Amino acid sequence: MSDTKEIIKLYSQLADSPEIDFGWDKGLQNAKEHGYDEKFFESLPPEIWDYCAAVGNPFSLGEIHTGSTVVDLGCGAGIDLLISALKVGDKGTAIGIDITPKMVSLAKKHAQLAKLNNVRVLESDFENIDLEDESVDYVISNGAINLSSCKESVFAEIYRILKPNARLYFSDMIDISPEEISSSTEKTSCCETREDDWANCVAGTLKEDKLINIIKNSGFKNVQCTKHTHYTTAQTTQGANFKATKIPSNILRQDHWDKLFKTLDYTQVLWHQNKPNIELIKAYTEHTNRIIDVGCGASLLVDDLLEDGYQDISLLDTSATCLDIVKKRLHTTKVNYLCRDILSFCPQEPYDLWHDRAVLHFLVHKSQRKQYFQVLKNSLKENAKAIISSFAKEGEIKCAGLDILAYDEDMMRNELPEGLELIQSQSFVHTTPKGSEQKYITFVLKKNNLRNIQQ
Repeated sequence: MSDTKEIIKLYSQLADSPEIDFGWDKGLQNAKEHGYDEKFFESLPPEIWDYCAAVGNPFSLGEIHTGSTVVDLGCGAGIDLLISALKVGDKGTAIGIDITPKMVSLAKKHAQLAKLNNVRVLESDFENIDLEDESVDYVISNGAINLSSCKESVFAEIYRILKPNARLYFSDMIDISPEEISSSTEKTSCCETREDDWANCVAGTLKEDKLINIIKNSGFKNVQCTKHTHYTTAQTTQGANFKATKIPSNILRQDHWDKLFKTLDYTQVLWHQNKPNIELIKAYTEHTNRIIDVGCGASLLVDDLLEDGYQDISLLDTSATCLDIVKKRLHTTKVNYLCRDILSFCPQEPYDLWHDRAVLHFLVHKSQRKQYFQVLKNSLKENAKAIISSFAKEGEIKCAGLDILAYDEDMMRNELPEGLELIQSQSFVHTTPKGSEQKYITFVLKKNNLRNIQQ
């Protein structure tokens, strides 16, 4: 596991004394060997280049357009950050992220020296960045991601802040040791301890194929290692350039659930109910009311509602596969099937009841939940109800291979927008087809009359 204190200590030394030989290349010549555009050597103050410990050249991987927002993870003294600022121009923004306070101060100082007013620098780790969801056009990094002990969390955070179809360009150290040798145990002249190995970009390196798989599993496509560079930090490491494109979250959701319903018996998945409880729905509706079940999957809920006499039911799911399963099972024209992503759903007519047992807890990003509640509110008639079941706190943390967000009453109240009111909640335990138990909580929401809100 990486030692943050050792990393901060080493890069504080670099901030104070760039002339020290740390055992790896740095300086203007290093930038030239990576093919940095010579115009930046002229446009940036010369002293900035003393800190250039680039392991590759992320700017060789694709264009960065004027007016864009760029985040540089591990910006250090700010070389790539300032180049990004020049590329995006006055209408764009370059944001540096670094865990070392002295590097943060140095990057800010260098931005002032370069007279660049479109630069922000944040002191932060890479796993909890104080930026809005889907607010960034490009993420770049140079020799920094390997310093994190949990690459999955880093790429998940990169995915969160990038806009749909936005780009990731980064250079990093990879492990090139033979399979029988682990680079994490390799000692070099500049690494006296395992903690030094982390800080010097040795112990945290991964094999190229493993790193690519982590990026793909984090929601990226077109993941490529475009070249290996001249840069080394040990006999077992080498610099490499990578690029990838963010897959929009709605496409990820569709692909995930289509694959699941194509490969698994829906009656054996852990969330399946052989006899869904419709009593709460009956308490708030009449048989002639319009009902929508969002994230319906292949649930038997619709079967029981039809049997009870409900006449106007819509089923919404991002997966066409699960909707086809239900169509074949029911053989009825009384159900309206909607293959849509929940966050872009816009009903033709409002509903009397919204039912959800399989969507909200999968929306782990705040902006997605905000959008969800707006869609919910826009989909309901005034004074209509929503029944939402979620995993309860102190219960599951994953479902169907995905992270989930567990709820309690306080969390639900805090997330509700104006116009939606929590009127009831109740906890229950679901017994899975395998006999295990899962803790759930059900919320009943009411869409308040707009006139009453204004009064």
